[in-house]
Amino acid sequence: MEHDIPAYPNYGVLGLMKSPEMRALMREKAELVEALYREFVAKRTGRLARSSRIETHIGGNKNDRWEATVIVGEGVPYGAPHEFGYDDGDVGVYAGHRDLNRALDAMGGF
Repeated sequence: MEHDIPAYPNYGVLGLMKSPEMRALMREKAELVEALYREFVAKRTGRLARSSRIETHIGGNKNDRWEATVIVGEGVPYGAPHEFGYDDGDVGVYAGHRDLNRALDAMGGF
C-alpha cells in the first residue's frame, strides 16, 4: 500500500497532542467514563462507586500525547473480584461484572 505520510515529525500535530487543550479534552472524556461507571456499578454501600478516580499523564508509544486513566476499586478489598470475577475455592467460579468495560463500550466512538 502506498501512502504520502511524511517521515519527519509534524510539529503542529505534536504540539496539539501535548497541549493543555488536549489534556482538558482527555480529562473530560475520562469524566464521562467515570460517570457511566458510577451509574452502572452496584451500589449497596456506594464504596466501590466512590473509589473511582482519574489521572492524566503523558503517554503513548513515544510519550508524545496526553492520556487519561480511570482507576476503580483502589482501596476496596472486593473491587477486583467484583470487576474481574473470582474462584471461592469451594463452591464455584463467579464471573466478574465488567462495569468498567460496560462504561467504555457505552462511550462508543467518543
